[in-house]
Amino acid sequence: MLANYPDLAHVHERNEELGREVRTNRLESRLRKGSDRHPFRRGVVLLTLALGAALVAVTALTGVAPKAEAFPTAETVVFSSNRTAGPGVDNPTRDYEIFKMNPDGTGVRQLTFNKGDDYEPILSPDGTRIAFTHRPAQATEQGGFEIWVVNTRDGSGIKNLTANGRGVDDYGPAFSPGSKRITYTSFGEQTSNPEGDNEIYLMSAVDGSGKKNLTDNGVEVAGASAVEDYCSVFSPDGKRMVYVSSGEQTSNPEGDSEVYRLNISDGSMQKNLTYNGADVRDYYPAVSPDGQWISYTSDGEQTSNPEGDWEVYCMNALDGAGQTNLSNNGLDVDDGKPVFSPGGARIVYESGGKQPSNAEGDGEIYRMNAQDGMGQVNLSNNGAGVNDSYADFYVNGTKIVYQTYGKQTSNPEGDFEMYRMDTGDGSGKKNLTDNRVADDGTNPGS
Repeated sequence: MLANYPDLAHVHERNEELGREVRTNRLESRLRKGSDRHPFRRGVVLLTLALGAALVAVTALTGVAPKAEAFPTAETVVFSSNRTAGPGVDNPTRDYEIFKMNPDGTGVRQLTFNKGDDYEPILSPDGTRIAFTHRPAQATEQGGFEIWVVNTRDGSGIKNLTANGRGVDDYGPAFSPGSKRITYTSFGEQTSNPEGDNEIYLMSAVDGSGKKNLTDNGVEVAGASAVEDYCSVFSPDGKRMVYVSSGEQTSNPEGDSEVYRLNISDGSMQKNLTYNGADVRDYYPAVSPDGQWISYTSDGEQTSNPEGDWEVYCMNALDGAGQTNLSNNGLDVDDGKPVFSPGGARIVYESGGKQPSNAEGDGEIYRMNAQDGMGQVNLSNNGAGVNDSYADFYVNGTKIVYQTYGKQTSNPEGDFEMYRMDTGDGSGKKNLTDNRVADDGTNPGS
Protein backbone atom coordinates (compact mmCIF):
# COMPACT_ATOMS: atom_id res chain seq x y z
CA MET A 1 0.00 0.00 0.00
CA LEU A 2 1.08 3.57 -0.50
CA ALA A 3 1.82 4.07 3.18
CA ASN A 4 4.62 1.52 2.88
CA TYR A 5 6.25 3.48 0.07
CA PRO A 6 6.58 7.16 0.99
CA ASP A 7 8.63 7.86 -2.12
CA LEU A 8 5.40 7.49 -4.12
CA ALA A 9 3.68 10.23 -2.15
CA HIS A 10 4.37 12.69 -4.96
CA VAL A 11 2.35 10.47 -7.29
CA HIS A 12 -0.63 10.52 -4.98
CA GLU A 13 -0.42 14.27 -4.50
CA ARG A 14 -0.28 14.86 -8.24
CA ASN A 15 -3.55 13.00 -8.71
CA GLU A 16 -5.28 14.45 -5.68
CA GLU A 17 -7.36 16.80 -7.80
CA LEU A 18 -8.88 13.75 -9.47
CA GLY A 19 -10.09 12.48 -6.11
CA ARG A 20 -7.99 9.34 -6.47
CA GLU A 21 -7.67 7.17 -3.42
CA VAL A 22 -5.89 3.95 -2.61
CA ARG A 23 -8.34 1.09 -2.15
CA THR A 24 -7.32 -2.06 -0.31
CA ASN A 25 -7.99 -5.45 -1.74
CA ARG A 26 -10.75 -6.11 0.76
CA LEU A 27 -14.07 -5.06 -0.68
CA GLU A 28 -15.59 -4.45 2.72
CA SER A 29 -13.11 -1.59 3.19
CA ARG A 30 -15.24 0.59 0.96
CA LEU A 31 -14.39 4.15 0.07
CA ARG A 32 -16.95 6.87 0.50
CA LYS A 33 -19.40 7.23 -2.35
CA GLY A 34 -18.64 10.00 -4.77
CA SER A 35 -14.85 9.74 -4.72
CA ASP A 36 -13.24 8.97 -8.06
CA ARG A 37 -11.85 5.58 -7.16
CA HIS A 38 -9.18 4.15 -9.37
CA PRO A 39 -8.79 0.44 -8.64
CA PHE A 40 -6.28 -1.87 -10.16
CA ARG A 41 -6.24 -4.98 -12.37
CA ARG A 42 -5.76 -8.49 -10.89
CA GLY A 43 -2.43 -9.92 -9.83
CA VAL A 44 -0.34 -7.01 -8.45
CA VAL A 45 2.10 -8.15 -5.80
CA LEU A 46 3.02 -6.31 -2.59
CA LEU A 47 2.00 -2.80 -3.55
CA THR A 48 -1.24 -1.15 -4.58
CA LEU A 49 -0.07 2.02 -6.27
CA ALA A 50 -2.11 5.18 -5.97
CA LEU A 51 -1.78 5.49 -9.72
CA GLY A 52 -4.24 2.78 -10.53
CA ALA A 53 -1.53 0.22 -11.27
CA ALA A 54 -2.65 -2.62 -13.49
CA LEU A 55 -3.12 -5.83 -11.61
CA VAL A 56 -1.58 -8.54 -13.66
CA ALA A 57 -2.19 -12.27 -13.58
CA VAL A 58 -0.46 -14.17 -10.84
CA THR A 59 -1.52 -17.52 -12.24
CA ALA A 60 0.31 -17.67 -15.53
CA LEU A 61 -0.92 -20.08 -18.17
CA THR A 62 1.96 -21.61 -20.07
CA GLY A 63 1.38 -22.06 -23.78
CA VAL A 64 -1.97 -20.30 -24.07
CA ALA A 65 -2.81 -19.24 -27.61
CA PRO A 66 -5.12 -16.28 -28.24
CA LYS A 67 -8.16 -18.46 -28.85
CA ALA A 68 -10.87 -19.34 -26.39
CA GLU A 69 -10.61 -23.08 -27.06
CA ALA A 70 -6.84 -23.22 -26.56
CA PHE A 71 -5.97 -24.47 -23.11
CA PRO A 72 -2.56 -24.75 -21.45
CA THR A 73 -0.79 -28.06 -21.11
CA ALA A 74 1.36 -26.96 -18.18
CA GLU A 75 1.17 -24.13 -15.69
CA THR A 76 3.30 -22.23 -13.23
CA VAL A 77 2.15 -20.05 -10.38
CA VAL A 78 4.36 -17.03 -9.73
CA PHE A 79 4.13 -14.92 -6.59
CA SER A 80 5.97 -12.51 -4.33
CA SER A 81 7.14 -13.41 -0.84
CA ASN A 82 9.23 -11.95 1.97
CA ARG A 83 10.11 -15.38 3.36
CA THR A 84 13.62 -15.81 4.73
CA ALA A 85 13.78 -19.58 5.18
CA GLY A 86 13.06 -22.71 3.19
CA PRO A 87 14.75 -24.83 0.52
CA GLY A 88 16.73 -22.58 -1.84
CA VAL A 89 15.65 -19.36 -0.12
CA ASP A 90 18.32 -16.66 0.18
CA ASN A 91 16.60 -13.52 1.47
CA PRO A 92 18.27 -12.36 4.70
CA THR A 93 16.91 -8.82 4.39
CA ARG A 94 13.30 -10.05 4.26
CA ASP A 95 12.40 -7.98 1.23
CA TYR A 96 9.92 -9.18 -1.38
CA GLU A 97 11.28 -11.47 -4.08
CA ILE A 98 9.74 -13.35 -7.00
CA PHE A 99 9.08 -17.07 -6.53
CA LYS A 100 7.49 -19.79 -8.64
CA MET A 101 5.77 -23.06 -7.76
CA ASN A 102 3.77 -25.86 -9.33
CA PRO A 103 -0.05 -25.69 -9.32
CA ASP A 104 -0.14 -28.02 -6.30
CA GLY A 105 2.25 -25.88 -4.25
CA THR A 106 5.30 -28.09 -4.76
CA GLY A 107 8.59 -27.07 -6.38
CA VAL A 108 8.83 -23.64 -4.77
CA ARG A 109 11.87 -21.77 -6.06
CA GLN A 110 13.21 -18.26 -5.51
CA LEU A 111 13.98 -16.53 -8.81
CA THR A 112 15.12 -13.02 -7.85
CA PHE A 113 17.73 -12.01 -5.29
CA ASN A 114 17.59 -8.24 -5.63
CA LYS A 115 18.17 -5.44 -3.17
CA GLY A 116 14.75 -3.87 -2.76
CA ASP A 117 11.33 -5.30 -3.51
CA ASP A 118 10.13 -7.25 -6.53
CA TYR A 119 6.40 -7.54 -7.15
CA GLU A 120 3.70 -7.58 -9.85
CA PRO A 121 5.01 -10.81 -11.42
CA ILE A 122 3.39 -11.89 -14.66
CA LEU A 123 4.36 -14.92 -16.71
CA SER A 124 4.68 -14.56 -20.47
CA PRO A 125 2.10 -16.57 -22.46
CA ASP A 126 4.87 -18.85 -23.75
CA GLY A 127 5.95 -19.45 -20.16
CA THR A 128 9.61 -18.60 -20.67
CA ARG A 129 9.89 -15.27 -18.85
CA ILE A 130 8.44 -13.32 -15.95
CA ALA A 131 8.03 -9.56 -16.01
CA PHE A 132 7.82 -7.73 -12.69
CA THR A 133 8.17 -4.33 -11.07
CA HIS A 134 11.32 -3.62 -9.06
CA ARG A 135 11.53 -1.04 -6.29
CA PRO A 136 15.07 -0.01 -5.29
CA ALA A 137 16.12 -0.61 -1.71
CA GLN A 138 17.32 2.95 -1.24
CA ALA A 139 16.72 6.29 -2.87
CA THR A 140 20.41 6.42 -3.69
CA GLU A 141 20.02 3.58 -6.15
CA GLN A 142 19.64 4.62 -9.74
CA GLY A 143 16.07 5.03 -10.83
CA GLY A 144 12.64 4.60 -9.32
CA PHE A 145 10.20 1.79 -10.03
CA GLU A 146 11.27 -0.14 -13.13
CA ILE A 147 10.05 -3.09 -15.24
CA TRP A 148 12.40 -6.05 -15.15
CA VAL A 149 12.30 -9.53 -16.73
CA VAL A 150 13.79 -12.85 -15.62
CA ASN A 151 13.83 -16.34 -17.10
CA THR A 152 11.19 -18.59 -15.56
CA ARG A 153 13.25 -21.77 -15.61
CA ASP A 154 16.12 -20.73 -13.37
CA GLY A 155 16.05 -16.99 -12.68
CA SER A 156 18.79 -16.23 -15.19
CA GLY A 157 18.74 -13.43 -17.74
CA ILE A 158 17.49 -10.79 -15.31
CA LYS A 159 17.28 -7.40 -17.00
CA ASN A 160 15.94 -3.89 -16.37
CA LEU A 161 13.85 -3.12 -19.45
CA THR A 162 12.71 0.42 -18.72
CA ALA A 163 15.84 1.88 -17.05
CA ASN A 164 14.35 5.36 -17.02
CA GLY A 165 16.31 6.74 -14.10
CA ARG A 166 15.17 8.67 -11.07
CA GLY A 167 12.03 10.74 -11.33
CA VAL A 168 10.22 8.24 -13.56
CA ASP A 169 8.21 5.33 -12.17
CA ASP A 170 7.27 2.39 -14.40
CA TYR A 171 4.88 -0.33 -13.26
CA GLY A 172 2.01 -2.63 -14.25
CA PRO A 173 3.62 -4.82 -16.95
CA ALA A 174 1.43 -6.89 -19.29
CA PHE A 175 2.69 -9.28 -21.97
CA SER A 176 1.28 -9.37 -25.48
CA PRO A 177 -0.31 -12.69 -26.53
CA GLY A 178 2.83 -13.54 -28.51
CA SER A 179 5.12 -12.76 -25.55
CA LYS A 180 7.20 -10.37 -27.66
CA ARG A 181 5.96 -7.03 -26.32
CA ILE A 182 5.06 -5.50 -22.98
CA THR A 183 2.76 -2.63 -22.12
CA TYR A 184 3.23 -0.75 -18.87
CA THR A 185 2.32 2.53 -17.20
CA SER A 186 4.95 5.25 -16.83
CA PHE A 187 4.77 8.31 -14.59
CA GLY A 188 7.24 11.18 -14.55
CA GLU A 189 8.62 13.79 -16.91
CA GLN A 190 10.48 12.39 -19.90
CA THR A 191 10.97 13.40 -23.53
CA SER A 192 7.95 11.38 -24.66
CA ASN A 193 5.82 12.62 -21.74
CA PRO A 194 6.68 16.23 -20.85
CA GLU A 195 3.63 16.58 -18.58
CA GLY A 196 4.80 13.62 -16.51
CA ASP A 197 1.31 12.15 -16.14
CA ASN A 198 0.44 8.46 -16.22
CA GLU A 199 0.72 7.16 -19.76
CA ILE A 200 0.70 3.66 -21.21
CA TYR A 201 3.82 2.62 -23.12
CA LEU A 202 4.75 -0.28 -25.38
CA MET A 203 8.23 -1.84 -25.61
CA SER A 204 10.08 -4.98 -26.64
CA ALA A 205 9.81 -7.75 -24.07
CA VAL A 206 13.32 -8.91 -24.96
CA ASP A 207 15.43 -5.80 -24.39
CA GLY A 208 13.07 -2.88 -23.75
CA SER A 209 13.77 -1.26 -27.11
CA GLY A 210 11.22 0.58 -29.21
CA LYS A 211 9.51 2.36 -26.33
CA LYS A 212 6.40 4.19 -27.50
CA ASN A 213 3.89 6.33 -25.60
CA LEU A 214 0.63 4.83 -26.86
CA THR A 215 -1.89 7.00 -25.03
CA ASP A 216 0.09 10.27 -25.14
CA ASN A 217 -2.83 12.34 -23.87
CA GLY A 218 -1.20 15.09 -21.83
CA VAL A 219 -3.42 18.10 -21.13
CA GLU A 220 -6.35 18.04 -23.55
CA VAL A 221 -8.57 20.72 -22.01
CA ALA A 222 -7.12 24.14 -21.25
CA GLY A 223 -6.89 24.73 -17.51
CA ALA A 224 -7.55 21.07 -16.66
CA SER A 225 -5.17 18.53 -15.23
CA ALA A 226 -3.38 16.07 -17.47
CA VAL A 227 -5.23 12.94 -18.57
CA GLU A 228 -4.19 9.80 -16.70
CA ASP A 229 -4.08 6.41 -18.46
CA TYR A 230 -3.41 3.04 -16.82
CA CYS A 231 -4.60 -0.57 -16.44
CA SER A 232 -3.62 -1.84 -19.89
CA VAL A 233 -4.95 -5.18 -21.19
CA PHE A 234 -4.14 -6.70 -24.59
CA SER A 235 -6.87 -8.08 -26.81
CA PRO A 236 -6.38 -11.80 -27.52
CA ASP A 237 -5.20 -11.11 -31.08
CA GLY A 238 -2.69 -8.52 -29.84
CA LYS A 239 -4.01 -5.81 -32.15
CA ARG A 240 -5.81 -3.67 -29.58
CA MET A 241 -5.40 -2.58 -26.02
CA VAL A 242 -8.09 -1.90 -23.43
CA TYR A 243 -7.29 0.51 -20.61
CA VAL A 244 -8.69 3.01 -18.13
CA SER A 245 -8.51 6.76 -18.70
CA SER A 246 -9.48 9.63 -16.42
CA GLY A 247 -9.23 13.38 -16.75
CA GLU A 248 -11.05 15.93 -18.87
CA GLN A 249 -10.80 15.22 -22.59
CA THR A 250 -13.04 15.59 -25.64
CA SER A 251 -14.27 12.01 -25.30
CA ASN A 252 -14.75 12.34 -21.55
CA PRO A 253 -15.72 15.91 -20.61
CA GLU A 254 -16.57 14.95 -17.02
CA GLY A 255 -13.09 13.52 -16.50
CA ASP A 256 -14.22 10.45 -14.55
CA SER A 257 -12.77 6.94 -14.99
CA GLU A 258 -13.83 5.29 -18.23
CA VAL A 259 -12.80 2.14 -20.11
CA TYR A 260 -11.16 2.85 -23.49
CA ARG A 261 -9.62 0.91 -26.35
CA LEU A 262 -6.96 1.81 -28.95
CA ASN A 263 -4.91 0.26 -31.74
CA ILE A 264 -1.71 -1.21 -30.35
CA SER A 265 0.36 -0.45 -33.47
CA ASP A 266 0.31 3.31 -33.13
CA GLY A 267 -2.11 4.30 -30.35
CA SER A 268 -4.73 5.47 -32.83
CA MET A 269 -8.51 4.99 -32.70
CA GLN A 270 -8.82 5.78 -29.00
CA LYS A 271 -12.46 5.20 -28.09
CA ASN A 272 -14.37 5.68 -24.84
CA LEU A 273 -16.33 2.43 -24.56
CA THR A 274 -18.21 2.97 -21.31
CA TYR A 275 -18.92 6.71 -21.70
CA ASN A 276 -21.20 6.82 -18.68
CA GLY A 277 -21.05 10.50 -17.84
CA ALA A 278 -20.60 12.28 -14.53
CA ASP A 279 -20.41 10.42 -11.22
CA VAL A 280 -20.15 6.95 -12.76
CA ARG A 281 -16.71 5.34 -12.64
CA ASP A 282 -15.63 2.34 -14.71
CA TYR A 283 -12.43 0.37 -14.26
CA TYR A 284 -10.84 -3.12 -13.87
CA PRO A 285 -11.32 -4.16 -17.53
CA ALA A 286 -10.94 -7.81 -18.50
CA VAL A 287 -11.21 -9.04 -22.11
CA SER A 288 -12.91 -12.34 -22.91
CA PRO A 289 -10.73 -15.05 -24.50
CA ASP A 290 -12.50 -14.63 -27.85
CA GLY A 291 -12.01 -10.86 -27.74
CA GLN A 292 -15.72 -10.14 -28.16
CA TRP A 293 -16.55 -8.90 -24.66
CA ILE A 294 -15.14 -6.74 -21.92
CA SER A 295 -16.10 -7.21 -18.28
CA TYR A 296 -15.41 -4.36 -15.89
CA THR A 297 -16.33 -2.84 -12.53
CA SER A 298 -18.68 0.14 -12.39
CA ASP A 299 -19.91 2.27 -9.51
CA GLY A 300 -22.09 5.32 -9.36
CA GLU A 301 -25.82 5.78 -9.75
CA GLN A 302 -27.13 4.78 -13.17
CA THR A 303 -30.33 3.22 -14.50
CA SER A 304 -28.92 -0.29 -14.21
CA ASN A 305 -27.44 0.40 -10.77
CA PRO A 306 -29.66 2.84 -8.85
CA GLU A 307 -27.82 2.18 -5.56
CA GLY A 308 -24.53 3.21 -7.14
CA ASP A 309 -22.52 0.44 -5.47
CA TRP A 310 -19.74 -1.61 -7.10
CA GLU A 311 -21.08 -4.00 -9.71
CA VAL A 312 -19.57 -6.24 -12.39
CA TYR A 313 -20.67 -5.32 -15.91
CA CYS A 314 -20.12 -6.69 -19.41
CA MET A 315 -20.18 -4.91 -22.78
CA ASN A 316 -19.28 -5.36 -26.43
CA ALA A 317 -15.52 -4.97 -26.89
CA LEU A 318 -15.80 -3.17 -30.20
CA ASP A 319 -18.13 -0.30 -29.41
CA GLY A 320 -19.22 -0.62 -25.76
CA ALA A 321 -22.78 -1.55 -26.69
CA GLY A 322 -24.96 -3.82 -24.58
CA GLN A 323 -23.69 -2.73 -21.16
CA THR A 324 -25.20 -5.21 -18.70
CA ASN A 325 -25.05 -5.32 -14.90
CA LEU A 326 -24.11 -8.96 -14.30
CA SER A 327 -23.73 -9.07 -10.52
CA ASN A 328 -26.62 -6.69 -9.75
CA ASN A 329 -26.57 -7.27 -5.99
CA GLY A 330 -28.05 -4.03 -4.80
CA LEU A 331 -27.36 -1.83 -1.81
CA ASP A 332 -24.32 -2.41 0.43
CA VAL A 333 -22.88 -5.27 -1.61
CA ASP A 334 -19.77 -4.46 -3.63
CA ASP A 335 -18.69 -6.68 -6.53
CA GLY A 336 -15.57 -6.20 -8.62
CA LYS A 337 -12.33 -7.42 -10.21
CA PRO A 338 -13.84 -9.74 -12.85
CA VAL A 339 -11.72 -12.45 -14.47
CA PHE A 340 -12.86 -14.58 -17.42
CA SER A 341 -12.40 -18.35 -17.39
CA PRO A 342 -10.13 -19.78 -20.14
CA GLY A 343 -13.20 -20.77 -22.16
CA GLY A 344 -14.98 -17.49 -21.50
CA ALA A 345 -18.14 -19.06 -20.10
CA ARG A 346 -17.62 -17.99 -16.48
CA ILE A 347 -16.38 -15.02 -14.50
CA VAL A 348 -14.86 -15.05 -11.04
CA TYR A 349 -15.00 -11.88 -8.99
CA GLU A 350 -14.76 -10.50 -5.47
CA SER A 351 -17.84 -9.70 -3.43
CA GLY A 352 -18.10 -8.02 -0.05
CA GLY A 353 -21.19 -7.06 1.90
CA LYS A 354 -23.93 -8.95 3.69
CA GLN A 355 -26.07 -11.11 1.43
CA PRO A 356 -27.77 -14.53 1.79
CA SER A 357 -24.67 -16.34 0.56
CA ASN A 358 -22.32 -14.25 2.73
CA ALA A 359 -23.94 -13.50 6.07
CA GLU A 360 -20.76 -12.04 7.56
CA GLY A 361 -20.24 -9.65 4.64
CA ASP A 362 -16.50 -10.25 4.39
CA GLY A 363 -14.53 -10.45 1.14
CA GLU A 364 -15.29 -13.66 -0.73
CA ILE A 365 -14.56 -15.14 -4.17
CA TYR A 366 -17.64 -15.77 -6.32
CA ARG A 367 -18.29 -17.12 -9.78
CA MET A 368 -21.15 -16.55 -12.21
CA ASN A 369 -22.10 -17.10 -15.83
CA ALA A 370 -20.39 -14.59 -18.08
CA GLN A 371 -23.36 -14.30 -20.41
CA ASP A 372 -26.10 -13.30 -18.00
CA GLY A 373 -24.71 -13.22 -14.43
CA MET A 374 -26.76 -16.25 -13.41
CA GLY A 375 -25.42 -19.04 -11.23
CA GLN A 376 -23.69 -16.85 -8.65
CA VAL A 377 -21.86 -19.07 -6.15
CA ASN A 378 -19.77 -18.12 -3.13
CA LEU A 379 -16.74 -20.33 -3.72
CA SER A 380 -14.41 -19.36 -0.88
CA ASN A 381 -17.18 -18.97 1.76
CA ASN A 382 -14.73 -18.69 4.64
CA GLY A 383 -16.84 -16.82 7.15
CA ALA A 384 -16.06 -13.93 9.46
CA GLY A 385 -12.52 -12.68 9.83
CA VAL A 386 -11.19 -14.24 6.63
CA ASN A 387 -10.86 -12.15 3.48
CA ASP A 388 -10.28 -13.67 0.04
CA SER A 389 -9.16 -11.73 -3.02
CA TYR A 390 -7.23 -11.67 -6.31
CA ALA A 391 -8.73 -14.80 -7.85
CA ASP A 392 -7.61 -16.33 -11.13
CA PHE A 393 -8.29 -19.53 -13.07
CA TYR A 394 -5.68 -22.20 -13.68
CA VAL A 395 -5.34 -25.93 -14.47
CA ASN A 396 -7.44 -25.55 -17.62
CA GLY A 397 -10.00 -23.51 -15.71
CA THR A 398 -10.85 -26.33 -13.29
CA LYS A 399 -9.09 -24.65 -10.35
CA ILE A 400 -8.97 -21.14 -8.93
CA VAL A 401 -5.97 -19.68 -7.16
CA TYR A 402 -6.50 -16.78 -4.78
CA GLN A 403 -5.04 -14.88 -1.85
CA THR A 404 -6.47 -15.18 1.64
CA TYR A 405 -5.88 -13.41 4.91
CA GLY A 406 -7.29 -14.26 8.32
CA LYS A 407 -7.17 -17.11 10.81
CA GLN A 408 -8.59 -20.44 9.70
CA THR A 409 -7.81 -24.09 10.35
CA SER A 410 -5.37 -24.27 7.45
CA ASN A 411 -3.81 -20.92 8.32
CA PRO A 412 -3.79 -20.52 12.13
CA GLU A 413 -1.43 -17.53 11.96
CA GLY A 414 -3.85 -15.67 9.70
CA ASP A 415 -1.09 -14.28 7.48
CA PHE A 416 -1.28 -13.78 3.73
CA GLU A 417 -1.23 -17.09 1.89
CA MET A 418 -2.09 -18.39 -1.57
CA TYR A 419 -4.81 -21.02 -1.85
CA ARG A 420 -6.46 -23.06 -4.55
CA MET A 421 -9.96 -24.50 -4.84
CA ASP A 422 -12.23 -26.19 -7.36
CA THR A 423 -14.03 -23.89 -9.80
CA GLY A 424 -17.31 -25.78 -9.63
CA ASP A 425 -18.15 -25.53 -5.94
CA GLY A 426 -15.10 -24.22 -4.08
CA SER A 427 -14.24 -27.61 -2.65
CA GLY A 428 -10.71 -28.97 -2.34
CA LYS A 429 -9.28 -25.85 -0.71
CA LYS A 430 -5.53 -26.09 -0.15
CA ASN A 431 -3.03 -23.67 1.34
CA LEU A 432 -0.35 -23.68 -1.37
CA THR A 433 2.27 -21.48 0.25
CA ASP A 434 1.62 -22.36 3.93
CA ASN A 435 4.68 -20.45 5.08
CA ARG A 436 3.60 -19.34 8.57
CA VAL A 437 6.58 -17.03 8.96
CA ALA A 438 6.10 -14.75 5.95
CA ASP A 439 3.52 -13.15 3.69
CA ASP A 440 2.92 -14.81 0.33
CA GLY A 441 0.45 -13.82 -2.33
CA THR A 442 -0.62 -11.59 -5.13
CA ASN A 443 -0.71 -8.54 -2.90
CA PRO A 444 0.64 -9.62 0.50
CA GLY A 445 0.43 -7.04 3.22
CA SER A 446 -2.63 -5.16 1.95
